[in-house]
Amino acid sequence: MKKALLFIILSLAVTATQAQFGVKGGIAISTWGGSDVDDVSSSKSSIIGPYFGAYYNLKISHMFSVQPELVYSSQGVKFEESGVELKYTLGYLNFTPLFRWNSQSGFFLGTGPQVGFLLSAKEKFDGTETDVKDNFRSTDFSWAFAAGYDLKSGLGFYGRFNLGLSSLDDATSDPSKVYNRVFNIGIRYTIMPSKKG
Repeated sequence: MKKALLFIILSLAVTATQAQFGVKGGIAISTWGGSDVDDVSSSKSSIIGPYFGAYYNLKISHMFSVQPELVYSSQGVKFEESGVELKYTLGYLNFTPLFRWNSQSGFFLGTGPQVGFLLSAKEKFDGTETDVKDNFRSTDFSWAFAAGYDLKSGLGFYGRFNLGLSSLDDATSDPSKVYNRVFNIGIRYTIMPSKKG
């Protein structure tokens, strides 16, 4: 029993020395996609909002790592027709276990599933803002694709695309085919770089 406990403690210690804790932030350029929204694509445009959060990058081999992320993201879409504007702004808390390939130069590629928890949803029409959270599904599922570059100083730059896989419509039967489409551009900073042997 003592040997097993010692092994677990040593394993956790090794894991901690190989992990990277960091913070990230930037802009989210978002819109909606899907057949039910593409019909009005001529009046649809993207909106720009902030996103920020933290990550934990755990090295599992020389070139691969797993990076769980927890990020707040403001996203949505805007429609404009004959000078009349309709804007939706949704706030999500997104969790992504990103699987990364890392080069020795600092360049990396990543992909993985994402689940988003809806925190807020506002509709702004003709200057009047309305809470419409009940009209949207409380969770959103996406697939993330990322690329970036980490400097030895701990500072990094990256871009990412989140492809929405689940409808935003909260209807229980025959929901509208409307999905999130989000580009992230930002910077990241590693608080505790991994030690190199």
